[in-house]
Parts: sequence; structure tokens; C-alpha cells
Amino acid sequence: SGPATRAPSSPASVDSHHRAFSFSSIRSRPWGSVSNAERNSPLDRANSLRAKARRLSLQRPSSSSSRLDPPTRRGSTISDDRGRVSLATSRSLNSAHASLASSIDWDAQPVEGSGPLEPDTVLLKTKTAYLVVTRDYLVKMKSRADALALFPALATEGESPATISPHQPEPLVVIPISAIVSVLPAESTRPSFGFEVWWRSPLCTPLFCRSDFFFGTLADRNAHMQHIIRAMRASHHDGGGAAGHPQDIEVLLSRIHDEAEEPNPHRRKPDIFPVVPRGSTRKQYMAKLEDATKKLQESPAFYLVIGTYLCHLVEVARSKGGEPVCRHRSYGLVTLERFNAEWTVHEERFNITFRDPFKPPVTLELASRYYRQIVRAFGMADRFLKPAWPQLWQTMEIFLVSGLNEPQYLVPKEDFGCFKRTLDAYLAAYRCEAVDWEINWKTRFAPEFRLLPSKRGKYAPLQILAVLRALRYNDYFNSLSFRDVDLSVLHGLEDNNTPGNGNVAYLNRACVALGPGEIEMLKARPLLHQEFHALAFCAQTIRQIDFRNCCKSLPSPPSRLSSQHGTRPPSLQFLAPILNLLKSGITKCNWLILSGNVLPQADIDDLAETIKMGVIEGLDVSNCGLDDANLRDMILLPLSERRLRLHALSISGNPGRLPAHVLPGLLQCLPEIRELHLTDSIRAESSFVGSVLPFATLELMERLVEVDISGYKIGDATFKDIERFLHYRSCRLAHAQPLRFRKLVLNNCGITGTQAARLFHAIGENYGLHLCLSGNPIEDGISDLAAAIRQSHGPAGLHLELIEFREEANYLSLIRALTETRHLSFLSLAGTAPSPPPHGACSDELVATLHDLFARNASIRYLDLSGFSGRLDDGQLARGFGRALAGLAGNTTLTHLRVRSQRLHGDAGALGRALAANAALLALDCRDNGLNLTSLRFLAASLRQNRSLLACPFPPPERDAVWRTVLRGLQRTPSSSSSSSSAAAALSAPPGSVSATAAATAAAAAADPAAPLDRGRRDTLRREEERLLREELERQFAAIEARLAENR
Repeated sequence: SGPATRAPSSPASVDSHHRAFSFSSIRSRPWGSVSNAERNSPLDRANSLRAKARRLSLQRPSSSSSRLDPPTRRGSTISDDRGRVSLATSRSLNSAHASLASSIDWDAQPVEGSGPLEPDTVLLKTKTAYLVVTRDYLVKMKSRADALALFPALATEGESPATISPHQPEPLVVIPISAIVSVLPAESTRPSFGFEVWWRSPLCTPLFCRSDFFFGTLADRNAHMQHIIRAMRASHHDGGGAAGHPQDIEVLLSRIHDEAEEPNPHRRKPDIFPVVPRGSTRKQYMAKLEDATKKLQESPAFYLVIGTYLCHLVEVARSKGGEPVCRHRSYGLVTLERFNAEWTVHEERFNITFRDPFKPPVTLELASRYYRQIVRAFGMADRFLKPAWPQLWQTMEIFLVSGLNEPQYLVPKEDFGCFKRTLDAYLAAYRCEAVDWEINWKTRFAPEFRLLPSKRGKYAPLQILAVLRALRYNDYFNSLSFRDVDLSVLHGLEDNNTPGNGNVAYLNRACVALGPGEIEMLKARPLLHQEFHALAFCAQTIRQIDFRNCCKSLPSPPSRLSSQHGTRPPSLQFLAPILNLLKSGITKCNWLILSGNVLPQADIDDLAETIKMGVIEGLDVSNCGLDDANLRDMILLPLSERRLRLHALSISGNPGRLPAHVLPGLLQCLPEIRELHLTDSIRAESSFVGSVLPFATLELMERLVEVDISGYKIGDATFKDIERFLHYRSCRLAHAQPLRFRKLVLNNCGITGTQAARLFHAIGENYGLHLCLSGNPIEDGISDLAAAIRQSHGPAGLHLELIEFREEANYLSLIRALTETRHLSFLSLAGTAPSPPPHGACSDELVATLHDLFARNASIRYLDLSGFSGRLDDGQLARGFGRALAGLAGNTTLTHLRVRSQRLHGDAGALGRALAANAALLALDCRDNGLNLTSLRFLAASLRQNRSLLACPFPPPERDAVWRTVLRGLQRTPSSSSSSSSAAAALSAPPGSVSATAAATAAAAAADPAAPLDRGRRDTLRREEERLLREELERQFAAIEARLAENR
């Protein structure tokens, strides 16, 4: 007896056309032998119309049976190469499958399982198809009789042989097990129990095929799925577990990967897996796919291509010409937010969620028999691109794979904690241009990551965000610097388009987690707050962050008065999260450099509260717009309550001032201070006659390294205590007792030459101190200072900048003394010069004296003789000073020379000849000297003979300045300039070249100014001259760079 007939409301779903109702006289004839008249009978047409009407009634949105159902949206990047073909169901496909079935030796196929499908009650006579699972094939037969005829082993003991058909029946569908892409529960509107089978058929390459199989009970469906799964596992094991692809498809997919990802050292062969869209992803890609259709369907093929930085969901269709065409959507691997899947149970369905910043999440609902390999590929990619991130974060937040034990992915390491690899991944995912950065080893906490200012204006928000997220959890760097980088492009932005924790860093590298309440508060904060919370919280090695000049484009905060009347001032947003973590004691980032950022009142109050707790060790709030009240609240009040562990403090350059009488008490409250910068921060008081730096206090400050009280006119008491402290230091060092003090800055303090001489004698000989006396009237008593220098008393480093000598003789006396010094290694005379002579030229005596300094001094290694040119004041040596540079030819000590803004273009010959003979100089900075093409060519020619110089910078602004100088010369003397520049270009260009010919033409035209030229031709000639000059200029710059590179 046949299976029970089901109600018409639950018809069977099959994959090819049912046979029309037929009489027993034609039962033995195969389907292909039925005549056209029989197929087109009225009864068959009625059945077709009934089935079509039912299909139309069921065309409503299908509901997925998956339990993984997050919302989905359109993808991140969509390619333009799209050639969709319509879904096809055809009898030619069925006949092709019949041809495939005839070539298979069914006797050699062991049966893994079999059973009836749900009967189709649309026909007047119930017809039950039969499903057979063999070792290598999934076979659908018209009936059990046909199945017994093809597989006699299915016959039971009591079954009569008469029920077995005498002929070799043709299967309705034959699916190779090895070609199956996925087997998943049917996503259909019908209430029956079924599953879908998607496979790659060699008969309809490059497309996928789909068949639906429905059963009467859930147990039958699950049993047959298990049969298929066992056969797939055996095939997977025999085939080595790899997902094979046709050669032309693999080439096409690899090309998509190669075009999407630029060449990089980490580039590897992509992982390619066939997948099947389902749920909302299927609706998006295959809106025309029929639901529970009776026909075997063709559809575009889908592949998941996992590259180095990106993954691509590729749809491969067939063009009208038969060639495969594709479109794809790309997603950054580091934007992977969630991966939902099952591991222990054979559940081929999985969801992948990506989310770009400031956009809603995109969820791909897919299925594949290779789901475990896909999980491993994504897990390895995530670990490879973010090796510094805790693996606990990976398993808790990203890979929610039920039943998967914590995997161990071994990925290669690289320098800087794999920072560059992670940064490149974020830049590729966010589709950003590269950023400029460097590793700084000459800093307090090295190594320091420094993001350099953009050469193309401001960085985009996503570029800065990529850097911040690449730095998260990195434990290689000890400090970070965003100096002169505008962070305000992220100010006020929010990114809360995710229901989960998303990119909120609640877990640090030591796996210390924030509480639920703290997480919710953090999720409500602006993006800049969240990202700097992540930097300070997640990385356990960051000690210092440099924020100098990071928020100059922000509007000035309201005044204190407006904040008192209820207008809450804005916050910098990056400071508050670090202070919160410091107060909680869960970050080591306790050195903050905020110089150049005008602090809002809210941040000032928060900073004062944090200072009171004694958790900040280094603070730089110079040029932050602090008034007297701010300094009182932030510095004086906290210090009056307790001694602080401050190691460095800078309040220079603020409008507010500290009264002079409070400074001695301030120093007593800072016993561990190392660096104290109070430039223009001390307000003189006529009633105060004491010392602002008492010797008794300085003597006890064993850790003090640097003091700066520039801008305060020191009195006798203060000067005597400083002199006594310097003498105390020299005595300690003379007796081999270490003392850390290394630098004293007394710029613009009213110190005369006589007082400077007393300081030199107190310092003694060769004890490594740096003394800054810029802007002081040292010409008064210059003879005393010169005598002290000749005795080699004084510091190892001396800054005498921006001092104008009224008498040239006094300047010469200083230079002669410096020539004879034996211990001075660093000297800066930038902006220091005698008053300009009436005739405007440098005297021969001054040239000879400076020549001797270059030629005879045997101690100075770093020398700065730059000039200063401002609107109100100049500090430059007179024209012709460059002749003194000839003394460099025999100098064997000087390694670094800076001579900027000294009008050397007329003396480039002397400089060039000296460089050709010099063998010690390593770095030369001669920018802003008005160099022209002639002087630059002479300099480049001279460097060909130099083997020691490693650096001579000509950055883009300097090159533009040289070009402007060249153009000015061309405008002043157009004919001679044209002739000379064209001749130079002609000489430098290869004979017969276009440039040489054009240069010769221009020279000939310039040689005959009387020749009539129309205006258009004259303009053309001028443009050609400028082009030739520019080419020649770039050749000289290139020659200099090549010479320096060769020396390196």
C-alpha cells in the first residue's frame, strides 16, 4: 500500500515536472517516450494551471528556519561588474541529468539511506517520489518501484518481485555528493518538513543548482539529512578536505582579490569557499528565486573569498555569451563584529556581521558544507591582523561559535608589536589613504609612536580612527604622540549604531573587565572619549601621551563667568577618559602633555581633582589659556593639601601668573620634581625681596634635572642662590658624587655679561651642564664673560640666542673666546649678531674671526649660526658672511651645522668648496637662504666630492621657495634669464631630445629680441622656459638626494 495521502493544502515539492496522469497501458514507458499529445492533454493543462495558481498564492516573504536572524543591510562595497542571468528551469537540464545517470554504474554504489518524499496531492492520483542516498550520489526517483529497479538491495524480505519494474528507470535528479555546496533546512512558506540541497553541477557551469526535498515528518527529514551528511563527510575526507573550484572560476575570484588589495608584504593566497545565501541575504541577492518550486532551479553561484585585509562575497552568473561574470561586495576583516555558528552539531548555517564606523551593521546569512573551515579562516585572519588583542575578546565578542573550544592560532610576529600589519588592515577596511608615522627613540619613554601631521592637510576622521584602533592593545610602545595632528575632526562624533558592545573597550590586555554600569556609561560617550579610553585602558605599557596642539581648530571655550551661569563649556573629550582611569588606578598613563590646547573649564576642574589625588606624575599645561584662578585651583590648592609625586610640571606661556612669594613653598611641596618649567609664569612683587629658588630647597632636590624660570627678572638673592647651587653641583661632581641636574634656563632674566661670567666660574670645567642665556644683555660686561670662556669654565652646551650687540668689537670678543674654548660641545648663536653696518656688508675682520671659529675650534660639534628675520626685528649677519664658511674645509670636529636665514645665495661657492674638502660634517641645514638655480647647481656639484654628509634637507616648502626665487629672476631679466636657463637645460639634456631641441629654440628666440613674436608665441615660449627651469631644478635636487643616499 502507498503512503497516506496528505491534504491539498500541503502539496509535495519536487524538482522537475511531474508526469501527467496516465493509464496503466503506458506505465512501462519511460518519461521521455510520452508523446507531445499526451503531455498537452486537457487534464495536464488543468493540473498546470492549478499548480501555477497555488504558486502565485504563496508568493509572500519567506521565513527562515534558522535561529540566527539578526537584521541585515546592504554591503560595504559593491563592484560594478554585474551580469545577472535569470533563474532557469528547463527540460534540457533534466535530460542532461538523465544522460549523467546513464553513465554511472549504480551497482557499485552502496546505499546509505532511502525513503519516500512527501506525496504530491495536486494530481488526481497520488504519486510518491523516492529519495536514495548512496556513497557518491543523491538520487531522486519517480517512485519506490523505480528505486527498487535501480537499487535492488532496497527490496525487503516480504516485498514481491513483481513490484519491481523490469526496465532500467531514469532518475529524476542525480546530485554528486562531492559537488554539494550546502544542505540546509528548507526556507519555505509551506508547513512541510524539508531541506534544500545546493550543488555545483558540471552541466550548468558556472551556476549553482538547487533542489527541495520535503518529507511527511520531521524525523524522516532529519534522518535523510544525516544520511547525506555522513556521505558528505566521507567525500570530504577522501578529497582531502579542500574546497575545489573550476579553474576559470578560481582565476576570476583571485583577480577580484588582487584588484581589491594593494601589494603588501603580508599578502597571501586567498581562501575561497562556495556558500549559499539564505534568509534576508537570499532575498537581497535572489529576489526572483521561487519558493518551494516543483522545478530544479539554476541560480548564480556564490563564493566567500577571504583575503589578507578584506573578504568578498562574490556572485558569479552567466552572461548571454555563456562566460562567467560577477559582482562582489567587500568587507574589511577588522570590521568583523560578530560570527554566529554551531560547531559540534552539523549546522551549516552561519551569520557574519560587519560594521563600518558610523554605519549600521551588515549581516550576511550564509550556509556552506565548509562552515568549519570558514570559521577557522576567519579566526586565523582575525588573529593575524590583531595579534595584540586578547584572545578572550575574540571568543567573547566576535566568534560566538557554540561548542568550539578556545582555538589556538599561531601567527607570525613582526616589529613594533605587529602595529603596521594592524594599521594597514584598518586603513584597507576603512578605505583610507596611508598616514605618516614614525618611531621615536629620543624621548622620555621610548619607544614612542608618533603620528606625523598630514602632508595633504588634515587627516580624515577614518584615518585617525584607524590609527587609534590599530594602537589598541599594542604593548610595544611606551608613549604615544599626536603632536600637531588635528584630533578635532573626531570631536563630537558618535558611533552607537550597534546593539552590542561593538568597539567599546571593556576588557584590557590583562583581562580586567569593566562592570556593566561602566560599560553602559562608556557606550553613551562620544567617539573620541571611547577611543582614548581604549588606548589608556587596554594597553598596559603606555606611560605618556603627547597632545600638543591637537585641538587648535576647536572654538574657544566659554569663560568662567558663562559656565557659572549654567552654560556648560565643551570638553576636549580625549582628556576625561584618561583622568577617569587614573582616578580609578587602572592605567599607567600618568604623563600628559596638553600644551597648546585651550582647556575648557570642565577639563580644568577634572584635572585639578585628579592632581589632588596625586596620581599624575608629569603634566604640561603650557600655553593652555590658564588664568590666575585656574593656576590657583590646579596647582596651588592641591599642593597646599599634600605633597605630590609630580616629576615634571610645565605651566609656561599662560596668561595667569604665580606670585613670586609662593614659589619657594611650591618647591618644598614637590620633593620628587625633575623638570620644572615656569617660563613667563612668575609675577614679580615689589614687596618680595627673597629668592624664588632658595639654595636650601635646591640642595634637597636630589632628582632635579631641569629648571626654567625664563622671563623673570631675577634679583640679587635669587642670583646668589643659583650661583651657590651651581658651585655646589661642581663640587659634588668633582668628588665623584652624582647629581642629576643638567639644564638651567634663564632666558630674558636680565643677566649681564659679568653675572654670566660668575655663573661660568661656578659651573667649573666640563661637567655636562646646558646653560640658556638667550635674550640677556651680556654685552654689558662682555670682557668678563670672554675671560671665563677662555679659561674653559662654563657649560658643555650654551644658548646665546636673539642678542643684538651694539658694538661689533664686543661680538668679535665673544667669538674669539669661543674659538679657544676646549670643552664646549654645543653652541647656539641663532639670531645673535652685531648691529647691521651702514654699508650693509660684513667687515673683513668679522669674516676672518668667524673663519677662525670654523677652522681652529676643536670642541664644538653642534653649531647653530642661523639668522632671524622678523617684521619688527632682525638678527642676521651682514651680507658676505658666507665667505667665513671656507674655514669648514679643514674642520675635523664639527658634525652638525645649521645656517638658516643668512642670505648665503651669493656665497654658495665658498660653502660648496668647503663641503667638497670637508670630511667630518654629517648634517647641514641651509634652508631659507634665497638659493637660486645657479647656487643649487654649484652645491650639487660640490657634494659629488663629499663622502661624509648624510643629511641636507630640502623639504617641499624649501623647494617651492627656491622655485619662486628662480621665477623672480626670470621676471626681472626675461631675455638673459631665458637664454641662460635654456642653455643650461640644453646642456643638461641628452642631445637630440625634445628638451634639448626646445631649449635650443628658446635660446635662439631669446638671442634675437628684435625678432617679431606675437603674444601667443611669446607666452608659449615663456611657459617652455619655466618648464625647462623646473626640470633642471628637480634634477639638481635629485642629484643632491642621490649623493646623500650614497653616503649613507
